[in-house]
Amino acid sequence: MKRTTMTAGVALAVLASGVVAFAAPPVFAGQDQAPDRQAVAVSAADRAAASGLDALAKGPEEVYARDLVTPYLNDLYSVSYQRTWRGVPVVGGDATVLVNGQGQVKATVAGTSAAVAVPTTTAKITKAAAERTARSAQASTSKAQPSRLVVKVTEDKPALAWEQLLVGTKKDGSPSHLTVWVDATTGAVLDQVEDAAAGSLNSELNGQVTITTSKSGSTYRLLDTTRPGLQCADYSTNQVFSKSTDSWGTGSGTSKETGCGDVLYAAQQEWNMLKDWLGRNGHNGSGRSWPAKVGLNQLNAYWDGSTVTIGKNSAGKWIASMDVVGHEYGHGLDQNTPGGTSREAGLGEATGDIFGALTEAYANNAKDRPDYLVGETVDLQGRGPIRNMYNPSLVNNDPNCYSSSIPNTEVHKAAGPLNHWFYLLAEGSNPGGGKPTSPTCNNTAVTGVGIQTAGKIFYGGMLLKTSGMTYKKYRVTTLTAAKNLDATCGLYNKTKAAWNAISLPAQAGEPTCTA
Repeated sequence: MKRTTMTAGVALAVLASGVVAFAAPPVFAGQDQAPDRQAVAVSAADRAAASGLDALAKGPEEVYARDLVTPYLNDLYSVSYQRTWRGVPVVGGDATVLVNGQGQVKATVAGTSAAVAVPTTTAKITKAAAERTARSAQASTSKAQPSRLVVKVTEDKPALAWEQLLVGTKKDGSPSHLTVWVDATTGAVLDQVEDAAAGSLNSELNGQVTITTSKSGSTYRLLDTTRPGLQCADYSTNQVFSKSTDSWGTGSGTSKETGCGDVLYAAQQEWNMLKDWLGRNGHNGSGRSWPAKVGLNQLNAYWDGSTVTIGKNSAGKWIASMDVVGHEYGHGLDQNTPGGTSREAGLGEATGDIFGALTEAYANNAKDRPDYLVGETVDLQGRGPIRNMYNPSLVNNDPNCYSSSIPNTEVHKAAGPLNHWFYLLAEGSNPGGGKPTSPTCNNTAVTGVGIQTAGKIFYGGMLLKTSGMTYKKYRVTTLTAAKNLDATCGLYNKTKAAWNAISLPAQAGEPTCTA
């Protein structure tokens, strides 16, 4: 069976069985689609999945079930699917369809091009034995979900496996949401994915700003009912901050109340940016956000799969700056787009950095100007920012350029090439206007498209993710997004030039563009 990767062009109709009901999306700034256009798009995507169109090619015992429907821009929709074989879930067999409101399929992407059949659906390794093996992969486990039998596709090789999600802690004491797959025939660990993300960062207060809170009776709370799910609590007590007046913070970075106010401000700015610039309905894509806590007694901040937790810097100030908060919520965005959390080293951290930069640019706060530096506002350990997007090598000698060693590089350092690509795409190599120059790995000059448009292109690439996402696949998906945002091929050409400029070459299956 021949399977391809990306394609464009066919109008299609509906498959009856989907796991996510669809409805007309809210109308955001920049979106004027009629309410029924989403239904037309989803019907087309469902028929493409049912027929095994192009990259969705499948065997007779494989079935796609609809997972996420996400409105994009330019009347485009991302529709993702999970796959089963003989009723068994196929992990790594997910797929995504990009389709417009006229029912035209613009691209198809699949997590694997291989057949997913395995010799048997009967496990030789017992569930209990597999769960013992899975637990050994985590330093400390506090809660474990019951394991399930799946077909796990790793590097295009399918195997029957037990899958289990473990909640606990890593060796360094930070949270762990670890999914482990144990081969149901041999008992060996096939793969594992950590959804909790953490990094030592820093903070700066945002000055005098307005935030959205809520009032119940005579009590105000750091809870935003206009953005469901968004609230900020004391890490020690799990209680949302409340008081009798709607004036928050002391102006001191050591105040938890101030820190929580900063979290709400940053998360609200990011929410607004997602709506106004990218057409996304809330942090999770379905009109909701996630809670946060301030007060972790560590030089750290992290995303644990459902909550953002903010710690402090060496001076005892809570690290709730826009780039930190935007970064942590960016991990949530990565997890809640097709394909889930990006696997290859650096992709998740760079995704967080990109959303932090987008949030800073949208807010354009006089006290924390957009600057493409990560964690620059507090000198955590006497070394300035923790990452630099326009020239990653200036901090910790992080790599500017992609190479075959990146997938095996420490995850924060491995963010360098993608951060560099985003800056080159947004601003170019010599933007002027006081913005820093950025060296290219192929010694070419690159012209930027602006950070808002760069955000649209990167987010469009995210909406075409599948599990097992890599740097190379991001080149393909962002080129596909750019092509569908601009029929003149101008955005496509600049996106391609930015990838070339970080030494990530052309990939099989990437689209071409002719105006």
